[in-house]
Amino acid sequence: EIRNAGLDVLGVPTLQEIISKKGMEYVAIGVGTSGNAYVHNPLADLYGGATIHPEFTIPSSLHKELEGLFGGWPEEQLPNTPRYKKAVDIFIEYVLGKINPEVALIWSSEPDKSQHAFGVGSDAAKAALREADLEFGRIIEYINASAQHQNSDLMILSDHGYSTISEVIDIETLLGFSNLVGSDGWLLAQNGGCVLFYLKNQNDVHLVSELVEWLSSQPWCGTLCSSNRLGEVKGTVSLSSIMNEGKRSPDIIMSFNWDSSDNGNGYPGHVFSTGGAKNLGQHGSMSLHEMNNTLICAGPTFLEGEKILSPSGNIDILPTILTILGQDIPDHVEGRVLEESFRETNSEVISVAHKYDASLTTNQATYFQEITVSFVGDSKYIDEGNSWLEK
Repeated sequence: EIRNAGLDVLGVPTLQEIISKKGMEYVAIGVGTSGNAYVHNPLADLYGGATIHPEFTIPSSLHKELEGLFGGWPEEQLPNTPRYKKAVDIFIEYVLGKINPEVALIWSSEPDKSQHAFGVGSDAAKAALREADLEFGRIIEYINASAQHQNSDLMILSDHGYSTISEVIDIETLLGFSNLVGSDGWLLAQNGGCVLFYLKNQNDVHLVSELVEWLSSQPWCGTLCSSNRLGEVKGTVSLSSIMNEGKRSPDIIMSFNWDSSDNGNGYPGHVFSTGGAKNLGQHGSMSLHEMNNTLICAGPTFLEGEKILSPSGNIDILPTILTILGQDIPDHVEGRVLEESFRETNSEVISVAHKYDASLTTNQATYFQEITVSFVGDSKYIDEGNSWLEK
């Protein structure tokens, strides 16, 4: 339906589109959300490679072929190990064993699903992590035993860290009862640890300052960032400062307030949230505990036994993969090549941290916010961002 509507989902060429010019393929298989899987290789039927998900495949004919070879997919459940096990079967036997693409990805929905459902560090979440790890171990065993794949490079990464929900905030209802003149002039996209605000009418820029003033006086409000198209908005940091400005960017982004208190399972980090329930897991804010996550690299390209603390992000994965493949990096690709992890280069990385701040005084209190961003050359990485009120 998205394709038929002529919608350009990503707005830039994908990894598959880039490497297809050299006759290479990228195959992605995931058991998370269907939308997550779709964006990895949405044009596989045009440029090659494949996208595989329990609900669909691209190209669509692949779904029937895989069902014939491996049977139907298990129902989604908690933990989602049965689906991930099926994905690993397909990944090993079909993706690596038959297609053998230059780039392959497998996406596990655990421990994400279980931490949302049962809490960070809960027994159920730990069990889901162990089960996911065992399945991933099957992939490692296959690669190590395969002459065809022994020289493969592996990149194991998470897309975010986690916090524990301190309180759920029904921000849409609160905004409706706020008595703001323009409370109905906003479209809200609620995303766990943050809320995206879009003006329904771009001519209503006069509504921005009253919304920011109302938000900044709330104890659950963290950082506030505004689009450059609004001009200077007092009390906010520009979206361009945190690499979020673009043609689809919201007018205002609010990240919820957070702290580093222990959640009772030995894991620090609490945050307000748009959904879920108190004491369960969440992400989406600028919390230090969510912005910091994991990247492990192994293989002939990478150093062995090294711990590298230079700032990096998932945005760096694409240019790093292209470099490993010997491909030129197109101008539209953001991020940098993680050369400090390469055996041959092992180049020194110099990073500089910068703090963006803003404040706003209302009748209730003075709102202060601070966002720390690390720079490596032209690349930026958000370290953390939070706010506080002083009366």
